[in-house]
Amino acid sequence: MSRKERLAWMGLLAVALILRLWALGDRPPHHDEAIHCDFAYNLLTQGTYRYDPVYHGPLIYYIMAPLFALLGATTLVGRLYPTLAGVALVALPLFLRRRLGAGTAWWSGALLAISPIMLYYSRFAREDVPVALYTALALTLFLLVRRKGWKPIPWIGVAAAGHAVMKETVYVTLPLLAVAAYVVALRGGVWTSVRRGFSWIDRYRVAVGTAILWFFVVTITLFTVFFAHPEDWAFPVKAITYWYQQHSVERVGGPWFYHLTRLALYEFLPIVTALVWVIRRRRHLKRIEVFCLAWGLAGLAMYGYLGEKTPWLEVHQVLPFIPLAGAQLSRTFSPQGRWWSRGLATAGLVATAWSALAANFLYPAVTTSNPHAELIVFVQTTPEEGDLARHGLALAATHIGEGSVAAVDGEGAWPLSWQWKKIPVWWSIPEPGMRPPIVVCDPEQEAKFRERLGDGYTMRRVPLRAWWVEDVEGVNPSDIVTWFLTRRAWSPIGATDVLVFETSKK
Repeated sequence: MSRKERLAWMGLLAVALILRLWALGDRPPHHDEAIHCDFAYNLLTQGTYRYDPVYHGPLIYYIMAPLFALLGATTLVGRLYPTLAGVALVALPLFLRRRLGAGTAWWSGALLAISPIMLYYSRFAREDVPVALYTALALTLFLLVRRKGWKPIPWIGVAAAGHAVMKETVYVTLPLLAVAAYVVALRGGVWTSVRRGFSWIDRYRVAVGTAILWFFVVTITLFTVFFAHPEDWAFPVKAITYWYQQHSVERVGGPWFYHLTRLALYEFLPIVTALVWVIRRRRHLKRIEVFCLAWGLAGLAMYGYLGEKTPWLEVHQVLPFIPLAGAQLSRTFSPQGRWWSRGLATAGLVATAWSALAANFLYPAVTTSNPHAELIVFVQTTPEEGDLARHGLALAATHIGEGSVAAVDGEGAWPLSWQWKKIPVWWSIPEPGMRPPIVVCDPEQEAKFRERLGDGYTMRRVPLRAWWVEDVEGVNPSDIVTWFLTRRAWSPIGATDVLVFETSKK
């Protein structure tokens, strides 16, 4: 590697790290983030945890808990694992520079660094970016076997286990990879490819057996919480049963094109450039390029079909297109590239950087007091709730006596259960005679709480969680362009509110 290339990678990784760490703790925790942090904290302090597919895991809790022990139990620290996984994902193409080419590897890393969706969920205490890392790591290790021999193979089992113990999407990813492998096999003949596959397995049978052994050792050990719950050894049944049910009932439903609209508005650069590369090279695509294309297209179809529609699932849909897009951008910015091609690519990079900046730093949360909104933010805890949480912590710091600083009942319990974890809170309607300085309840409980609290309290309404009501009726292309340039939503912002009662005496 030349000095120039080394400096380019160092600069890229520095940018990726800064983008992911800057103001990491400013956004109030999403409902899911609060639950993940709370579970990890309970694991650290009480040793209590059991796998439940509703909340994914368990690896996220096993990693977050030690981080809390080392750095403190805060939302910022809770987000560090996905953040560092996001940086590692940016670095991963470096290990394939000989296979992909130096330029393709660097541009793949650059796209991962500034991808609005990858960046947003690298700053989010959820499982999807680590899952993308483990998926890409397993495939990278497989590709390194040609150069390194058998040594990477056992670690493929560990990387696959990392995916499995992070999130149930492993049961979606494996069929997609199988489809991609089948499409590659079609080029050389299916039976010829099958024979080559069995020959490969036979050649590395000890390493393959070790990989399989490590996979089961890691997954069973972690899902059973180090054998504290041995009955959870059959975790796939538990996971598939629950998530297939969610797919069937469409708990978080949406139209089949739900992901396509977001990908078109946020991730147009990697997808369009990937398709340009495929069209240009259609008769000369390498097997790895055919694999990525088939994986990407199958992923778009699969996630369009699945009943669960949330924007973090787009992390997995973007990933396969990155190496193809990296190849095209490498050619575009090489001496072979045309001036107009560079101009279009530069415009795409600027537009992508703007989306990344807006979604992650300007409008990373939604609220009714601000007309700006991002489509990838989904339902998010509001900045006003963050102010409320900080206000409660400030009250606790000056609180005198043994009584509760606050009482909370209803929807406000999350994320306040996490944010107020270390202060005395009464998690229900106050008992007669209790007069905590601050009380939070649902709007429909107003009369009940007024009667219980009596005089001496002021009341205000605070948006707790907000979302963009994506009404597309009457929306025209100019509205979409205006939104892209200004981030001003073309339809209303909805919210779930809470009431905050506070003692009049300060």
